[in-house]
Amino acid sequence: MLKRLVPRTLRARLTALIILSTSSILAVSGFALYEALRSRIESTSAEQISGTMSSLQVHLTEIQTTDDIGRNAEMWIDQLHGHQNMDLAIYDIAGNRLLSTAGFRPYAPILTTRTTHAPMSLTPARSRLRYMVMTVPLEGAVGPSVRVAIQYDGTNDQALLRAYAYTIVIIEVLGVMLAAAFAYGIAMLGLSPLRRLVARAEEMSTSRLAHPLPELDASGELKELGHAFNGMLARLDESFTRLSQFSSNLAHDMRTPLTNLLAAAQVALSQTRTAAEYRDVIESSIDEYQRLSRMIEDMLFLARSEQTDEPLSVRNLDAAHEAERVAGYYESMAQDAEVTIEVKGSGTVCADLLLYQRALSNLLSNALAHAPKGSTITIDCREESDSTTIAVSDTGPGIGAQHLTRIFERFYRVDPSRHNSASGTGLGLAIVKSIMDSHGGRCGVESAPHVRTAFWLRFPRRES
Repeated sequence: MLKRLVPRTLRARLTALIILSTSSILAVSGFALYEALRSRIESTSAEQISGTMSSLQVHLTEIQTTDDIGRNAEMWIDQLHGHQNMDLAIYDIAGNRLLSTAGFRPYAPILTTRTTHAPMSLTPARSRLRYMVMTVPLEGAVGPSVRVAIQYDGTNDQALLRAYAYTIVIIEVLGVMLAAAFAYGIAMLGLSPLRRLVARAEEMSTSRLAHPLPELDASGELKELGHAFNGMLARLDESFTRLSQFSSNLAHDMRTPLTNLLAAAQVALSQTRTAAEYRDVIESSIDEYQRLSRMIEDMLFLARSEQTDEPLSVRNLDAAHEAERVAGYYESMAQDAEVTIEVKGSGTVCADLLLYQRALSNLLSNALAHAPKGSTITIDCREESDSTTIAVSDTGPGIGAQHLTRIFERFYRVDPSRHNSASGTGLGLAIVKSIMDSHGGRCGVESAPHVRTAFWLRFPRRES
């Protein structure tokens, strides 16, 4: 139920919040002003009653007998001059009324309440009248005492407070209405850059991702929103570009073996062949099938590594020992290529054993593909304060500086002429990067052409 009452648009919410805050401020201010006026009226009336009572007390102390009070009625009435909302009554000690003004209304507790020489206030229930009663001795405490009662009629005060309250309510209603209009205008004006941003965003498409939105002519959060949105567009453009390149490279790399298979089959079927010739065709087809199989397996590995949330089975590994094991797998290939593999250094890495071996295998097979005959491939393990680095280096032709930042991208090859080479799928280094990302580590390459090229893996140190 409450959710239905909450405005859905940001403009409506801002307007509602401004109206609510303005209404609250006006209501509190109006209540405070009303209470201040009421308190002031009460204190003023109390001062008037007390002043009148004091004046009467002074004059009564000069009177000798109660008979003199009735004979000097005008003098007592003159004490109320200027106070149209006051009336007066004087009683003797027996309760007989000696004097009263026309507007005085008798109130029984005036006579029954025990009073002293100090003023006492009486207020009837559900009445606008207030009374102050006091016992005053005549002739300066020597003669008889009389009871003086002053009546104060608060009708005019209540009328003033009522009119003041109506005025406050009208002002608050008008204030809220004006605040609503101003709030709506302010919200419209303040959110106009956002509406322009929305309009431009609706025009965006995959072909226009490279064109950022114009900077908002605003400061603060809206400008930050524009920067964030343009940053998102840049990342999306980069992702779409990589996806397009990936799709193009994937289609090209898969088309080559399929074309080879199709051509070999067509040539074999173009005329009658011997069993040996058919065998050669089948063997060449198997090579192409194996290449396709490796490519699909590598792609599946990358897809699983990016989407899975399963934790790795990490443990502390002897980096040099595991490197020697991987080097042993490639010993025969190294001998055929007349290359020596050397493992140096030591260190401990916290990693998944199979993934560590696969990353190292990919780097080692890449080094074997480019190392010249008679050279040495070095696997250097180096433990540092916060990480352990494993570097695989060779003295091959090296990599140009323009390729170093993209070498770990999928299907990226330094030499485009070798794009169709059967020596690899173009995903080996991408798999290495995926493995390092899953371990929270980093990988990179440093190359001095025809001097030394080193691919390195840096595993962060973790608590045991």
